[in-house]
Amino acid sequence: MDEAKIAVFAYSEDKFEEKRVKTVKDVLKYKDYKVVWVNIDGIAYLQELKEIFNFHEVAIKSILRAKTRARVSILKDHIFVLLHQVYELKGGLKKERTAVFLKDNFVITMQERPGDVFNTIRKNIRHGEGIFRKKGADYLLFALLDAIVENYVPILENISSQMELIETKVLKDGDKEVLRKIHGIRRRILFVRRTIFPLLEIFRRLRLEGKDFFGEETQKYLEELHEHVMEILDIIENHREMANGLIDIYYSTLSMKTNDIIRILTVVSTIFMPLTFITGIYGMNFNTHVSPYNMPELNWYYGYPATLLAMLIIALGMLYYFKKKGWL
Repeated sequence: MDEAKIAVFAYSEDKFEEKRVKTVKDVLKYKDYKVVWVNIDGIAYLQELKEIFNFHEVAIKSILRAKTRARVSILKDHIFVLLHQVYELKGGLKKERTAVFLKDNFVITMQERPGDVFNTIRKNIRHGEGIFRKKGADYLLFALLDAIVENYVPILENISSQMELIETKVLKDGDKEVLRKIHGIRRRILFVRRTIFPLLEIFRRLRLEGKDFFGEETQKYLEELHEHVMEILDIIENHREMANGLIDIYYSTLSMKTNDIIRILTVVSTIFMPLTFITGIYGMNFNTHVSPYNMPELNWYYGYPATLLAMLIIALGMLYYFKKKGWL
């Protein structure tokens, strides 16, 4: 686990401070600002957070447990949200747990390691862009959650682009490598779905049970965010159906290629049947001196080339017939 680092973004409508502090206690000196955002990389300060802000023990234990699912706790004087940020790396998708606390005018975010999806929010706060400095801590909490949700959009767009490329390859190649890529896409879709699905319940509870913490306008934003998650889940479901459809197309293409091969082999076998019959007859070698009926054409001067010509005519005639019938 990386060493914990504490960054403070304290702002009101007409002033702003951005500082790095050494202890959680140091953030209290900024409490007179309208909003104080404390971002911590690592979990080394959990106990200090609990003591200074009186956060619930269940929230602290949830952060310490490595495999805790996304959840929300709406308590008497603070809100705790645990969810996942998803990143796209060269080796695939990776998720990182992010904890968010809202208490009074403090918003505290904790993540396992440096790097997140909040840079646009930081930029807006620094330069006074947007409406951040006019809003309270409840709006900042919404904006942080919205940034996490929005990060799923480019990931899904990338998955969609990959599926379009794979669809072309399925129809063109249909080899086992394509099937492996399709299964890889399916795993990524399921990964994203498992990560984002719990957000539906989190945002539903924030809207219905967290009304004391959110202004009327922010509640509307949360409702829109809840609908946005539903839209993303619909996109994920469409992608999942497309991936399943690609697998069906793959096997259909494979079946068609197999049928083509079988049809060609059948045509070849059919053409060779009369030729084999002819060569079989003349391979019996009856003695022509015993009876004039024992293949008199064996002694014909043009017997061999005439037989080959007859076999060629039969083969070409059958090919023409198969072509006319559309079997080739």
